[in-house]
Amino acid sequence: MIKKTFWLVLLFLIGREGKTQGLTYSIDSLNLKVSRTVQLEDGTTDTVSCSRYHHIIWFNEANEIAKKINRFLYSDLSDQDIQSVAELQQIFKNDFSTWKEEWMAQFSAEDTAPIDFSYNLNWYEELYTGELHRTANTLTIISATDGYYGGAHPLSGSRYIVFNLQNGEPIEKWQNLVTDTLAILKIAESIFRKEKGLGPHASLAEAGYWFNNEKFHLTDNFGFNQDGFFFFFNVYEITAYAAGPIDITIPYAQLKRYLKKPL
Repeated sequence: MIKKTFWLVLLFLIGREGKTQGLTYSIDSLNLKVSRTVQLEDGTTDTVSCSRYHHIIWFNEANEIAKKINRFLYSDLSDQDIQSVAELQQIFKNDFSTWKEEWMAQFSAEDTAPIDFSYNLNWYEELYTGELHRTANTLTIISATDGYYGGAHPLSGSRYIVFNLQNGEPIEKWQNLVTDTLAILKIAESIFRKEKGLGPHASLAEAGYWFNNEKFHLTDNFGFNQDGFFFFFNVYEITAYAAGPIDITIPYAQLKRYLKKPL
Protein backbone atom coordinates (compact mmCIF):
# COMPACT_ATOMS: atom_id res chain seq x y z
CA MET A 1 0.00 0.00 0.00
CA ILE A 2 2.75 2.46 0.96
CA LYS A 3 4.86 1.57 -2.09
CA LYS A 4 1.82 2.13 -4.32
CA THR A 5 1.06 5.46 -2.67
CA PHE A 6 4.67 6.57 -3.16
CA TRP A 7 4.63 5.95 -6.88
CA LEU A 8 1.14 7.39 -7.40
CA VAL A 9 2.42 10.66 -5.96
CA LEU A 10 5.43 10.63 -8.27
CA LEU A 11 3.39 9.92 -11.40
CA PHE A 12 2.13 13.50 -11.22
CA LEU A 13 5.71 14.75 -11.51
CA ILE A 14 7.30 12.67 -14.26
CA GLY A 15 8.08 14.47 -17.46
CA ARG A 16 7.12 17.95 -16.28
CA GLU A 17 9.15 21.08 -16.88
CA GLY A 18 8.38 24.21 -14.95
CA LYS A 19 8.26 27.70 -16.42
CA THR A 20 6.88 30.61 -14.40
CA GLN A 21 8.39 34.06 -13.91
CA GLY A 22 11.49 32.94 -15.81
CA LEU A 23 12.05 30.06 -13.38
CA THR A 24 12.76 26.86 -15.33
CA TYR A 25 14.40 23.57 -14.49
CA SER A 26 15.90 20.53 -16.18
CA ILE A 27 15.32 16.91 -15.20
CA ASP A 28 18.04 14.32 -14.82
CA SER A 29 18.34 10.84 -13.32
CA LEU A 30 21.01 8.50 -12.07
CA ASN A 31 20.89 4.71 -11.64
CA LEU A 32 23.53 2.93 -9.52
CA LYS A 33 23.60 -0.81 -8.82
CA VAL A 34 25.88 -3.64 -7.69
CA SER A 35 24.95 -7.34 -7.57
CA ARG A 36 26.23 -10.49 -5.91
CA THR A 37 25.41 -14.22 -6.15
CA VAL A 38 24.58 -16.04 -2.90
CA GLN A 39 24.14 -19.72 -2.10
CA LEU A 40 20.91 -20.86 -0.50
CA GLU A 41 20.35 -23.75 1.90
CA ASP A 42 18.33 -25.68 -0.68
CA GLY A 43 21.37 -25.89 -2.94
CA THR A 44 20.32 -23.20 -5.38
CA THR A 45 21.80 -19.78 -5.88
CA ASP A 46 20.25 -16.35 -6.14
CA THR A 47 21.41 -12.94 -7.25
CA VAL A 48 20.91 -10.11 -4.78
CA SER A 49 21.61 -6.45 -5.32
CA CYS A 50 22.08 -3.03 -3.83
CA SER A 51 20.70 -0.22 -5.97
CA ARG A 52 19.92 3.44 -5.83
CA TYR A 53 17.92 5.65 -8.19
CA HIS A 54 17.99 9.45 -8.14
CA HIS A 55 15.52 11.72 -9.88
CA ILE A 56 17.02 15.21 -9.96
CA ILE A 57 15.66 18.61 -10.87
CA TRP A 58 18.03 21.53 -11.27
CA PHE A 59 16.75 25.06 -11.64
CA ASN A 60 18.45 26.96 -14.43
CA GLU A 61 20.34 29.65 -12.58
CA ALA A 62 19.31 32.67 -14.60
CA ASN A 63 18.43 34.61 -11.44
CA GLU A 64 19.07 34.65 -7.70
CA ILE A 65 15.76 32.95 -6.90
CA ALA A 66 16.77 29.85 -8.87
CA LYS A 67 20.18 29.79 -7.18
CA LYS A 68 18.60 30.03 -3.72
CA ILE A 69 16.23 27.15 -4.44
CA ASN A 70 19.03 24.90 -5.73
CA ARG A 71 21.23 25.66 -2.72
CA PHE A 72 18.42 24.94 -0.29
CA LEU A 73 17.41 21.66 -1.95
CA TYR A 74 20.91 20.25 -2.08
CA SER A 75 22.80 22.03 0.70
CA ASP A 76 22.70 19.00 3.02
CA LEU A 77 24.61 16.80 0.56
CA SER A 78 27.99 18.47 0.80
CA ASP A 79 29.89 21.28 2.44
CA GLN A 80 30.81 22.58 -1.00
CA ASP A 81 28.74 25.00 -3.04
CA ILE A 82 27.32 22.75 -5.76
CA GLN A 83 27.32 24.51 -9.10
CA SER A 84 26.00 21.91 -11.55
CA VAL A 85 24.14 18.64 -12.03
CA ALA A 86 27.49 16.95 -12.80
CA GLU A 87 28.80 17.89 -9.34
CA LEU A 88 25.53 16.74 -7.80
CA GLN A 89 25.76 13.36 -9.52
CA GLN A 90 29.35 12.89 -8.35
CA ILE A 91 28.25 13.41 -4.75
CA PHE A 92 25.51 10.82 -5.25
CA LYS A 93 28.07 8.36 -6.66
CA ASN A 94 30.43 8.88 -3.72
CA ASP A 95 27.58 8.40 -1.27
CA PHE A 96 26.52 5.19 -3.04
CA SER A 97 30.04 3.80 -2.71
CA THR A 98 29.85 4.24 1.06
CA TRP A 99 26.38 2.69 1.19
CA LYS A 100 27.55 -0.22 -0.99
CA GLU A 101 30.32 -1.01 1.50
CA GLU A 102 27.73 -1.18 4.28
CA TRP A 103 25.65 -3.58 2.17
CA MET A 104 28.70 -5.75 1.39
CA ALA A 105 29.65 -5.97 5.07
CA GLN A 106 26.59 -8.09 5.84
CA PHE A 107 28.00 -10.91 3.72
CA SER A 108 31.03 -11.45 5.95
CA ALA A 109 28.99 -13.78 8.19
CA GLU A 110 27.29 -15.43 5.23
CA ASP A 111 30.39 -16.47 3.31
CA THR A 112 31.01 -19.59 5.40
CA ALA A 113 27.49 -21.04 5.21
CA PRO A 114 24.48 -20.96 2.86
CA ILE A 115 21.53 -18.78 3.81
CA ASP A 116 17.91 -19.87 4.00
CA PHE A 117 16.44 -16.87 2.16
CA SER A 118 17.66 -13.89 0.19
CA TYR A 119 14.85 -11.36 0.00
CA ASN A 120 16.21 -9.20 2.82
CA LEU A 121 19.57 -8.95 1.06
CA ASN A 122 18.10 -6.88 -1.78
CA TRP A 123 18.57 -3.30 -0.70
CA TYR A 124 17.29 -0.41 -2.75
CA GLU A 125 16.68 3.27 -2.39
CA GLU A 126 14.72 5.58 -4.70
CA LEU A 127 15.21 9.31 -4.14
CA TYR A 128 12.97 11.76 -5.93
CA THR A 129 13.09 15.54 -6.01
CA GLY A 130 10.48 17.24 -8.17
CA GLU A 131 7.99 20.04 -8.55
CA LEU A 132 4.54 19.28 -7.20
CA HIS A 133 2.64 22.53 -7.73
CA ARG A 134 3.22 26.14 -8.62
CA THR A 135 1.14 29.26 -8.16
CA ALA A 136 1.94 32.86 -9.05
CA ASN A 137 3.82 33.35 -5.77
CA THR A 138 4.66 29.87 -4.42
CA LEU A 139 6.45 26.74 -5.52
CA THR A 140 5.88 23.41 -3.74
CA ILE A 141 8.70 20.87 -4.05
CA ILE A 142 8.50 17.21 -3.04
CA SER A 143 11.55 15.33 -1.81
CA ALA A 144 10.55 11.67 -1.48
CA THR A 145 12.42 8.53 -0.47
CA ASP A 146 11.43 4.89 -0.73
CA GLY A 147 13.84 2.17 0.30
CA TYR A 148 14.57 -1.21 1.84
CA TYR A 149 17.64 -1.67 4.04
CA GLY A 150 16.97 -5.07 5.57
CA GLY A 151 14.49 -5.62 8.36
CA ALA A 152 10.76 -6.21 8.46
CA HIS A 153 9.56 -3.90 5.70
CA PRO A 154 10.49 -1.04 3.37
CA LEU A 155 10.50 2.54 4.58
CA SER A 156 9.28 5.59 2.74
CA GLY A 157 8.86 9.26 3.45
CA SER A 158 8.08 12.54 1.75
CA ARG A 159 9.14 16.04 2.63
CA TYR A 160 7.43 19.06 1.12
CA ILE A 161 9.02 22.48 0.79
CA VAL A 162 7.12 25.65 -0.13
CA PHE A 163 9.21 28.45 -1.63
CA ASN A 164 8.22 32.08 -1.85
CA LEU A 165 8.79 32.89 -5.54
CA GLN A 166 9.24 36.58 -4.78
CA ASN A 167 12.49 36.01 -2.89
CA GLY A 168 13.39 32.31 -3.23
CA GLU A 169 13.13 31.70 0.50
CA PRO A 170 11.43 28.60 1.96
CA ILE A 171 8.26 29.13 4.00
CA GLU A 172 9.04 26.91 6.96
CA LYS A 173 5.92 27.45 9.08
CA TRP A 174 2.40 27.12 7.73
CA GLN A 175 1.27 29.59 10.38
CA ASN A 176 3.11 32.31 8.46
CA LEU A 177 0.67 31.95 5.58
CA VAL A 178 -2.65 32.42 7.37
CA THR A 179 -4.38 35.02 9.52
CA ASP A 180 -6.12 32.59 11.90
CA THR A 181 -4.23 29.45 12.91
CA LEU A 182 -6.97 28.24 15.23
CA ALA A 183 -9.51 28.36 12.42
CA ILE A 184 -7.18 26.32 10.18
CA LEU A 185 -6.69 23.75 12.94
CA LYS A 186 -10.44 23.46 13.41
CA ILE A 187 -11.08 23.00 9.67
CA ALA A 188 -8.26 20.44 9.34
CA GLU A 189 -9.45 18.42 12.34
CA SER A 190 -13.00 18.38 11.00
CA ILE A 191 -11.73 17.06 7.64
CA PHE A 192 -9.51 14.48 9.35
CA ARG A 193 -12.28 13.16 11.58
CA LYS A 194 -14.74 12.94 8.69
CA GLU A 195 -12.27 11.05 6.49
CA LYS A 196 -11.44 8.61 9.31
CA GLY A 197 -15.06 8.10 10.31
CA LEU A 198 -14.63 9.71 13.73
CA GLY A 199 -17.28 11.78 15.44
CA PRO A 200 -16.43 15.27 16.75
CA HIS A 201 -15.92 13.97 20.29
CA ALA A 202 -14.47 10.52 19.55
CA SER A 203 -11.19 9.68 21.29
CA LEU A 204 -8.20 10.03 18.97
CA ALA A 205 -6.13 7.69 21.14
CA GLU A 206 -8.78 4.96 21.13
CA ALA A 207 -8.94 5.25 17.35
CA GLY A 208 -5.19 4.56 17.21
CA TYR A 209 -3.79 8.05 16.62
CA TRP A 210 -0.84 9.46 18.52
CA PHE A 211 -1.61 13.08 19.35
CA ASN A 212 -0.16 14.44 22.60
CA ASN A 213 -2.87 14.67 25.24
CA GLU A 214 -5.34 13.73 22.49
CA LYS A 215 -5.05 17.25 21.12
CA PHE A 216 -5.13 17.38 17.34
CA HIS A 217 -2.21 19.15 15.71
CA LEU A 218 -0.83 19.78 12.24
CA THR A 219 2.62 19.11 10.87
CA ASP A 220 5.12 21.54 9.34
CA ASN A 221 5.34 19.13 6.40
CA PHE A 222 2.91 21.00 4.17
CA GLY A 223 2.38 22.31 0.67
CA PHE A 224 -0.05 23.25 -2.06
CA ASN A 225 -1.47 20.99 -4.76
CA GLN A 226 -4.24 21.29 -7.33
CA ASP A 227 -6.88 20.62 -4.66
CA GLY A 228 -5.77 22.90 -1.87
CA PHE A 229 -3.49 23.35 1.15
CA PHE A 230 -2.31 19.97 2.42
CA PHE A 231 -0.50 18.58 5.45
CA PHE A 232 1.40 15.30 5.18
CA PHE A 233 2.15 12.91 8.05
CA ASN A 234 4.70 10.24 7.15
CA VAL A 235 4.39 6.66 8.40
CA TYR A 236 4.84 6.26 12.15
CA GLU A 237 4.24 9.97 12.84
CA ILE A 238 0.72 9.78 14.22
CA THR A 239 -0.29 6.14 13.86
CA ALA A 240 0.93 2.62 13.10
CA TYR A 241 2.96 1.69 9.99
CA ALA A 242 0.11 -0.36 8.52
CA ALA A 243 -2.05 2.76 8.16
CA GLY A 244 0.45 4.29 5.76
CA PRO A 245 1.04 8.03 5.37
CA ILE A 246 -1.84 10.40 6.13
CA ASP A 247 -2.61 13.65 4.36
CA ILE A 248 -5.18 16.30 5.12
CA THR A 249 -6.18 18.76 2.40
CA ILE A 250 -8.05 22.00 3.02
CA PRO A 251 -9.79 23.03 -0.22
CA TYR A 252 -8.93 26.45 -1.58
CA ALA A 253 -12.54 27.57 -1.17
CA GLN A 254 -12.23 27.10 2.60
CA LEU A 255 -8.69 28.44 2.77
CA LYS A 256 -9.02 31.65 0.76
CA ARG A 257 -10.50 33.85 3.48
CA TYR A 258 -7.62 33.03 5.86
CA LEU A 259 -4.67 33.69 3.53
CA LYS A 260 -2.44 36.62 4.44
CA LYS A 261 -1.46 37.11 0.79
CA PRO A 262 -2.77 35.75 -2.52
CA LEU A 263 -1.12 32.59 -3.74
